[in-house]
Amino acid sequence: KDPARVTLGGEEKEVTVLFSDIRGFTTLSEKVSAEKLVQILNKYFSRMSAEIIQQEGVLDKYIGDAIMAFWGAPLTDPAQADHALQAAKAMIQKLEILNEGLRASGDPEIRIGIGLHTGLAVVGNIGSEFRFDYTLIGDTVNVASRLEGLNKEHKTTLILSESTKNKIRGEHSFRYLGEVTVKGREASLHIYTL
Repeated sequence: KDPARVTLGGEEKEVTVLFSDIRGFTTLSEKVSAEKLVQILNKYFSRMSAEIIQQEGVLDKYIGDAIMAFWGAPLTDPAQADHALQAAKAMIQKLEILNEGLRASGDPEIRIGIGLHTGLAVVGNIGSEFRFDYTLIGDTVNVASRLEGLNKEHKTTLILSESTKNKIRGEHSFRYLGEVTVKGREASLHIYTL
């Protein structure tokens, strides 16, 4: 409604960030043709994205086979951690249904890892005068990405930080995974899974 407000820059907000990535994507891409891989990816992205949007998330971007989404901006969301966790749970459930179809057609199944972290980030139009995106930047984004990667080590599908766990209002059963230091960050984190 107000094009003058669409300028470069951002503001600091508390957000909950979700990163999701396909496990063994290189192996998957070796097993099927490029055309088939795109078909599988498109089905996967459509189903996962629908769950993020259903839970009022901002679908930020696809990075190769990864998905980045967030809650808490542009509109403040007091239930952002709950929405993010509900989206993650729904993504895992929808992936099982997608995998049933892939198995039935003889295609390789997809396994994913999801990381959730809540904290401060700068949110806004970030880029150049030629092209920019409404996105977020900061330590919170990096931590969510690193937590997603820790799923391999912990043999889990979902890892969330203590800051996200502490913001969740709904009733869930969490399992403590331990204290970790993620790459590029000095402060350690307590992490959990469902």
